[in-house]
Amino acid sequence: MSKPDRIVAAAGKRFRYYGVGKTTMQEIAADAGVAVGTLYLYFSNKDDLVVACADTFVERHRRQAATILAADTPADEKLRKYILARFREVEDVRTSSRHAAEIARAVLRVKPDRIREEGMMMWQTACEILKFGVERRIFEIADVEQDAKMLLYAITAFFPSALVEPVFVPTEEDLLEVVNWFIGVWESGCAAKKAPRVAGKRALRTRPRPRVS
Repeated sequence: MSKPDRIVAAAGKRFRYYGVGKTTMQEIAADAGVAVGTLYLYFSNKDDLVVACADTFVERHRRQAATILAADTPADEKLRKYILARFREVEDVRTSSRHAAEIARAVLRVKPDRIREEGMMMWQTACEILKFGVERRIFEIADVEQDAKMLLYAITAFFPSALVEPVFVPTEEDLLEVVNWFIGVWESGCAAKKAPRVAGKRALRTRPRPRVS
């Protein structure tokens, strides 16, 4: 692991255990096994480290999405796996530290567009999965971008911010129930579109041949 990576990892642990406000640059340097002067070569202050920790979260999301998109699996399985992976990641960030709210405030102070960026990445990934399902004739969707947006609107309550108390306790089972409802709509639309073609072929096979006099 490179020195900057060690420093960011040490900062992330310190922030989670002690909070951003009570963490010092000296403590981070000691945890990372580098001199304080070396730390300042890469990061000028704690704000820079907060940004770096947030960027690590984004990069992990990006790699996760790329792995799921590249997997040789059907579109419905890709969608379930991706949404559940994001749910677990967000729940871990929200619940694994008693300083989660403080960390969230620190991130939004230095990166005010962070929530919008996360939502945009989820929307883009959902669009890619739905397009794949349409191409493979698993899903019937007239407007992929609009349906992806509606899906994310529907599951927003399952991704509460650390800054507020959730309206209800989100569970994987309830989340999957919503996702499966959308999948069922898209799959049934595709099945309905295929049905008339099958009926038409059968009708042609059973049509009596005209008599030749």
